Amino acid sequence: MILGKNNTLDMNTKSPHFWWIISIMAAAIIALVSFILCEKTIGADKIMEFISYSSAILSITLSIFAIQYTYTSNVQIQQQFEKINSIADNIHKTAENLNLTSGKLDKNLETILERLENMNTLQKEMSSQLNNLNDSKVNKIDIQHNNYKKE
Repeated sequence: MILGKNNTLDMNTKSPHFWWIISIMAAAIIALVSFILCEKTIGADKIMEFISYSSAILSITLSIFAIQYTYTSNVQIQQQFEKINSIADNIHKTAENLNLTSGKLDKNLETILERLENMNTLQKEMSSQLNNLNDSKVNKIDIQHNNYKKE
């Protein structure tokens, strides 16, 4: 069993050794089947018995490998689900933070609008006071000017 990254089973089918082993096994199986079918071997019964035992052992070995592969696949799937759950939790926390920020922005916007309204009111009051001051100065100047002209 070859373990790769993250302790997972690493099936490397790009290796030339893998293909040589598969080719030799396939050739041996084809040769045995052809010899048995043509009955050119002396101990064909013994070869069939050997193949029968070998196939039983091979079947058991392959079932063990299948169980191991299933376990490895389940571990990988479980890791993916854990990653998805952690990302979902992060998204949920981010959404909550956005809601809090939105609420704070709404409160601050209300405060800003209130202050702008107060500033507008104060500016109107200042404008009216300045107009009153200007009117009274203009009247004084007119009065002084009229008095000055009369003399």
